[in-house]
Amino acid sequence: MASEVEGVRNGFERVLDAAMGIAEAWNERTGKWLRENQITFAQFKAILLLSRAGSQTLGQLSEGLSRARCTVTGLVDRLEAKGLVRRKRSREDRRMVYVSLTAKGRELASELREKVVPEIARLGEKVMGRLTESEAAALLGALGKVSEGISGAGAGEGG
Repeated sequence: MASEVEGVRNGFERVLDAAMGIAEAWNERTGKWLRENQITFAQFKAILLLSRAGSQTLGQLSEGLSRARCTVTGLVDRLEAKGLVRRKRSREDRRMVYVSLTAKGRELASELREKVVPEIARLGEKVMGRLTESEAAALLGALGKVSEGISGAGAGEGG
């Protein structure tokens, strides 16, 4: 039993090491673009989502980014401080707050779509092109399970 637990622990550590390696390589490739524009990857995704979808409620933005609403609220605070987005309350329902890009945000979104998105697409094709369809599907499924397991562990789930 002890060796089985040790094997699981070592397997999880290898998964974490691989994930950290992927994150470090990703940051090396994308960090330059993000640093030049002084935005995080989550902010980058929010800017692109708002440029495609237009005005969004905080709830819609949260769903579109697959992030908790409190996380998105902080993200929008930072984008607003940079002059990239603005908030506007609904006249019909004052509880509803809409977020949209400012002119500066639209300009940045256009630049990101022109320069960064194609580079990310090329990188994605290069990386995913090394996998067969079944390997890609298995990887996505496994990563989803790891993510769910980590999220569930935080909620006190025993496994």
